[in-house]
Amino acid sequence: MGAVLVHIDLDGERPHPSSLAALAAGRAVASSWGGTLYAALVIHDPMERGSADSTGQISTHLPGVEHIRAALAKGGADKVVVAVTDAPIAPLWASVGGAWQGVLDHLRPRLVLFGADAPSADELGPRTGARIGARLLIRARAVGLDHVELRDRDGSYVRATDGGAAVVLIGANQTTIVGDDDIDIVVLAMPGGGDARVEIVGSTSADLTHGGGAIVAIDDAAAADPDIMDAASHLASLLDAPVVRSSTTPLAPELCVAIGSPSIDLAGASSLIRIGQAKDTIGKNVDGAIPGLAGAALAELINALENP
Repeated sequence: MGAVLVHIDLDGERPHPSSLAALAAGRAVASSWGGTLYAALVIHDPMERGSADSTGQISTHLPGVEHIRAALAKGGADKVVVAVTDAPIAPLWASVGGAWQGVLDHLRPRLVLFGADAPSADELGPRTGARIGARLLIRARAVGLDHVELRDRDGSYVRATDGGAAVVLIGANQTTIVGDDDIDIVVLAMPGGGDARVEIVGSTSADLTHGGGAIVAIDDAAAADPDIMDAASHLASLLDAPVVRSSTTPLAPELCVAIGSPSIDLAGASSLIRIGQAKDTIGKNVDGAIPGLAGAALAELINALENP
C-alpha cells in the first residue's frame, strides 16, 4: 500500500490548524488502508546543505523543528519529512515547488492531503495532482475522529483498492492526539528549490468571509421577486445563515445554498446546493440540487426542513 502524505503549512513556528486537521484525517485513512502516514513540510535554510537530488537522511532530531516534530507526532504522523531549501518560503509553487517536488519524488505517495484552509492548499494542491497524475478531489470531510469520507463532487469515493493516486483538499474542524512521540525525521536537502526567474516580494492570505456555518446566496433576478426573497429569508432563518448577494470576495462557509445563479467564489471545502436552475445548467461540481422554478424548489426544501 502506498504512502499517505500530508502537506504541513506553518503558522509562525507551529503547524497550521488546518494542516493538523488534515493530519488527523490522514491518520484515519492510513490506518484503514494499512499505509504509512508522512507529514511533510518545507523549511528555509540559506546555508547549502547538499545537492538537489540528495537522498533522504534519517534523523531523530533536527535543530529548530523539535516542537513542530512533537506536534506532528502527537497528531498521528508515522514519519516527518523536512525538505530544506535555500529559497524563501511562501505559499507559491515558484518558491517551494522545487522542494515539494523533491518530497513527492522521494515518497511517491498514493494519497496527498492538504488542509483546505491552509495557505498553500490552493496553489500546491492542483499542481501536486498534475505532477503525480492524480485526480484532484475538490471536497472531502471527516466523519467524527476515526473515519474519513473521501468523495469528490460527482459522488465517487476513493478506496484503498482504487488504482492511481489522489490529492485531497480536506475540510475538517476536529483534531485528535493519537501518536507516539518517538518518530524519525527524514531530511531532504533541496537547495535552489525556488524558481530563479521569480522574485518573491511578499504574499498575503486571501481575505475570506463567512468562514464556517451556512450561507444562502441569491442572484439579483431571484431577489427581485418578493415571494422568492421572503422564502430565501425563511430558509436562512431555518439554517441560522445570512443571505448574501453576488460577491467577488471569496466565501468559505461549510454549506452554501445558491438560489438562481449568483456570482460567488467559494473557497476551501464548501458544500454547494443549487436551487432553481434548469437540469442542464446545474453542472457536476455540486453536492445537491433542486431544479425547476426557484419558488417551487425553495418551498420543497423548506418543507423538508420543517417536516423531516
